[in-house]
Amino acid sequence: MIRPALGVAITGVGLWTRGLTSFAEFKAARKSGFVDLAASEFKPPKPAWLPARERRRAGLMIGLGVEVAHQACEVAGVPKDAVPSVFSSALGDTAVTEYMCRRLAQPAKVLSPTKFHNSVHNAASGYWTISARNRSPSTFVGAFLESFGAGLLEAASQAVAAHGPVLYVACDIATKPPLTAVADVRQTLGAAFVLEREDGVARDRRCLRAELRFRTGPLQTTPFPAGLEWLGQANPIGCALTLADRLAASETDPSRQGWLRFPAGPSCCVELHLEGGRGWED
Repeated sequence: MIRPALGVAITGVGLWTRGLTSFAEFKAARKSGFVDLAASEFKPPKPAWLPARERRRAGLMIGLGVEVAHQACEVAGVPKDAVPSVFSSALGDTAVTEYMCRRLAQPAKVLSPTKFHNSVHNAASGYWTISARNRSPSTFVGAFLESFGAGLLEAASQAVAAHGPVLYVACDIATKPPLTAVADVRQTLGAAFVLEREDGVARDRRCLRAELRFRTGPLQTTPFPAGLEWLGQANPIGCALTLADRLAASETDPSRQGWLRFPAGPSCCVELHLEGGRGWED
């Protein structure tokens, strides 16, 4: 079953992973077929937007979400202090989860208050709102390995319903044993997109129009971009790379054609079809 489509525009992108610290770097690496990424070093983000006290408290998961959120808003040119947000993750901050489980298994069950308050799934969105002085609503979507598609649908729905921009942020960090038995996440990846209602974007703004719809039935997923299979398969939100790759392609590039399909839950997916835009390749 296919539900009615939503007309959206993608106006901003943020990205951080091994060898890539922005969407601009992604576009540059795409031209060479991403040949050097696997051998690159992962550099943890250090978002300058976080106040010093919060920066000391924040772990990798929080820094990743805050960094790509600011990147996407700057590319889109939307006010950071007013844009609603949707965050998603398959597992949340697994580094904090591992710490808490190990400490609670000890005779003296003492936890760091800072790590404890960072253990909730919406910790990154909370730090984002502090860094941007943003009091707008923030939603967290968790659907395990289908979290990216489920969160994308939520963000697009909010953008269409609210007639305004919505920030969508998806992050997962590499896991360590024994959590690898739950989800073997081998690479850290964070991505953010600003979504707006298609007919609400001014003519002088950069955007890429898209049609988004929800489908139930047999799952069909879109292959990862050539050269990025190793990265896409190593993180639950790896399909964000497929969307970034389509956004980086020119309108005449055959690789931009066709529907993108992202799992969004058991026997359902989100389909996205890019329909052209303006100024995106600048």
